[in-house]
Amino acid sequence: MPFTGTAQIAVLASGEGAAEYKPIDPAWAPFVWTWLIFIGLVIILRMFAWKPLLAAVEGREKRIADSLAKAEEIQRAAADIAARQEAALAEAQAKAKAVLDEARAQSEDYRKRELERARTDADAFLDRAKKEIGLEENRVRDALRREVVEITLEVASKVLERNVTAEDDRRLAGTLLAEVQAKRTGAARN
Repeated sequence: MPFTGTAQIAVLASGEGAAEYKPIDPAWAPFVWTWLIFIGLVIILRMFAWKPLLAAVEGREKRIADSLAKAEEIQRAAADIAARQEAALAEAQAKAKAVLDEARAQSEDYRKRELERARTDADAFLDRAKKEIGLEENRVRDALRREVVEITLEVASKVLERNVTAEDDRRLAGTLLAEVQAKRTGAARN
């Protein structure tokens, strides 16, 4: 007889029916019913629940596989975009360097042109200044000659103690000028 509950514990404890209790005595009826219920549930689950559960698991596996494929595709796309961005950045840096080099070259050309123009302007200014100085020098020389002639004539008239006429003045001035120019050309040739 199988173990069924507290009543048997009480009987065993009192000593009555001790000969009837067999702890390993199999009870075939519950064993068979358990297996029949288990097999029935498996059949019912297989007919009604197994296919939807299997479909859900397969759907989940497919979604996971699709997600992994999409993740790999996104990763490849991101790597491709990163490579294109690197190429675009390198191209932009090359263009910027070319623009800077061109700007430097243009700036250097402009600096050289302005420097040459400043030199030309300075040379022109020096040439004008030299011409003006030469003209002023000639004007001063002419004025100095006239003064020298006048002083010489005054000295000559005092030395001669007579008035020298305008004709004498001219003749004397011409002679003096010729002598001064002769001395000057002689000194310039040496």
